[in-house]
Amino acid sequence: MGLLAISLFNLSPRLLAQECQEDGKMNRWEKRFDVNQDGKLDAQETAAKEAARKDAFQRLQGQYDKDGDGKLSESEKAERRAAMEQKRAEMVAKFDKDGDGRLNPEERQAAKAARKAKKQAQETSRE
Repeated sequence: MGLLAISLFNLSPRLLAQECQEDGKMNRWEKRFDVNQDGKLDAQETAAKEAARKDAFQRLQGQYDKDGDGKLSESEKAERRAAMEQKRAEMVAKFDKDGDGRLNPEERQAAKAARKAKKQAQETSRE
């Protein structure tokens, strides 16, 4: 179930948070912004990193941030959990061919293929 929930989004907020919390060294997330590759982020690089973080937050969590403070309160997190559970239930209902309430490997593969096709169709329509 967790894998399905994670696969519904391009970038998991939990994985993003883990990437951003390594102690004392630049992680992969920060290295993306180290343009001069000196191992440190200067003011411009830090500003670019912060802008990307805010953009990622808006893409992934912004619809749940009702008060617009850039963080999710407990009630906003509860709303996000409920929405994710509803999406999961919809995916299971759509792809659960044997009716056991779970996605077996074949059903999961069909769900992934459908998601990939939908993503490709969206990218094609943008061009």
